[in-house]
Amino acid sequence: MKSARRKKTIFSAVIVCLLLLFVPLIFSSISDARSNNKKEDSYENQVKIYGEDTITITANHSFHPKQYYKAVDDNYQLIKLNYSKINTSKPGRHSLTLSAKNKQDYDKRKVLIIVEEEKVAPSEKKEDKTHTAAASQKEATIAPVETPDPPEVAEHTTSSSETEQTPVEPPVQQEQLNNEQEIQPVVPEETQTEVTAPQTPSLQPNQISFHGQFLPYVNAGQGSGQGVINGSAIAATWGGNPTQSGMDNQNTHFIGHNPGIFSPLLSLGGGDAITVTDNAGNATTYIVNGLIQVDDSGIDIASGIDNWDQITSAGGGERITLQTCLSDTVNLIVYAQA
Repeated sequence: MKSARRKKTIFSAVIVCLLLLFVPLIFSSISDARSNNKKEDSYENQVKIYGEDTITITANHSFHPKQYYKAVDDNYQLIKLNYSKINTSKPGRHSLTLSAKNKQDYDKRKVLIIVEEEKVAPSEKKEDKTHTAAASQKEATIAPVETPDPPEVAEHTTSSSETEQTPVEPPVQQEQLNNEQEIQPVVPEETQTEVTAPQTPSLQPNQISFHGQFLPYVNAGQGSGQGVINGSAIAATWGGNPTQSGMDNQNTHFIGHNPGIFSPLLSLGGGDAITVTDNAGNATTYIVNGLIQVDDSGIDIASGIDNWDQITSAGGGERITLQTCLSDTVNLIVYAQA
């Protein structure tokens, strides 16, 4: 009896010791798991505003912050973008404040918007300057004609001896030379004013811009897109809607060579901002939300999934698809959503 009781006592003591040992470990693991979940939740819900730090536009350009900047979370879902008001109708440098937030995170940026005066066409300036120079030269050349004095010449022609002793022509020629010397500097002075200061690069119609690169393109479509990029250093539309627009809620598929116009695509990563202008110069900003490598049939090299429709169809909302070759059989595909 005594041995049985001792065994029960020892067994109970062992159970209690084990409980005292493992219970703290269990609670600590639970708390660690909760803290990790909180960290993951906060990370997954981070907010970031994408777009260039400096943008240059002209005074007559229709500017809206949402054309150039997007706020997204880690799943590349759009978040409401708040922005300060600036007057872009007057030339100058304007500070634009952007902000965005969700329940877990907040992001704020200050960017610079440079508004330049609209430049007058060079041909008009040249015509005005040419007219001014011609008019002043004409006036200057007419003036010496009035310098000879006919009565004075008539008095000196009374006798041949007086005519030989008093020459009339040299003073007139000398005065004309002096007048011509005064006229000559007028043209170089006008020519020097034609030199203009270098302009700051800015977005032009039909351009794809990211990481400080400005890549021109043409709206070509499947019928002539390949021929366009083969014939010149330029990108072209191919699949989707062949005419790029940031307002049609459709996909436009762009193609370009690497090495060549689309070599900068290799520097793109998830979350990067791409700004595209249409024929009228209206800009739309897209956020990169996917990069894959496919063969010439659109099959994903890694997963074997067919991406042909995703690449070339017009559906899927306002988005763009950029394509360039990595080798003879492999292509890089960049997906970006507005």
